[in-house]
Amino acid sequence: MRLTATEVGFFEDYKDEEALEVGVSGMDDAGVQRSFSIQRSTYEPDEQDVQSGMDSYNVSNEQGFTVYGCLRRVRLNGAMLDLEFTTEDANILETSTVVEVDLRDSGVDVTNLSMKLREILDWGAPEKRPELIGLNVSE
Repeated sequence: MRLTATEVGFFEDYKDEEALEVGVSGMDDAGVQRSFSIQRSTYEPDEQDVQSGMDSYNVSNEQGFTVYGCLRRVRLNGAMLDLEFTTEDANILETSTVVEVDLRDSGVDVTNLSMKLREILDWGAPEKRPELIGLNVSE
């Protein structure tokens, strides 16, 4: 699936909501409005989080479906962001396993996006972290 992003937003709250979030919304190839929220908590997972599988970042879609630790690879190359989901989690989110997000019309600062995504995705249970390509601060 290809998503032409029209909006990219960031949310940080270390006190009340205790969450970090990157949100992307736009139109898919079929002209349907889609959105993805990639987020994590700002505190370390406790034993209950670990037992329930919530010891990682999560991704939600516009319908509110949410999955934890669902990305295998995230690649940022210029104005293209590729999100590669596991098959099972893609089915839950009602999307394809690879979502290509075209950021050109979003007006987002790609360097800032890279830093925020790394901060969210490189956290929690190590085995649930995706391969991050092009998300280095120095790139």
